[in-house]
Amino acid sequence: MAGDLAVEETPQIVLITFDDAVNDLNRGTYAELFERGRVNPNGCPISGTFYVSHEWTDYVQVQNLYADGHEIASHTVS
Repeated sequence: MAGDLAVEETPQIVLITFDDAVNDLNRGTYAELFERGRVNPNGCPISGTFYVSHEWTDYVQVQNLYADGHEIASHTVS
């Protein structure tokens, strides 16, 4: 048990994070993970956090990821 919750009522949390540039080299991987209709048990689509570096990043793709509900964070941009 976790606190007062039974095992079957305990939320299971999986975090998906990515590090560095967002560009055509990794766009297919993101599409494979996030554009196949995968959802959480509550029906919400899965999402990820992208720690984006400046070098080699396509910011249009970053904007698209954000618009799709993903979290965007800075890796090395200051």
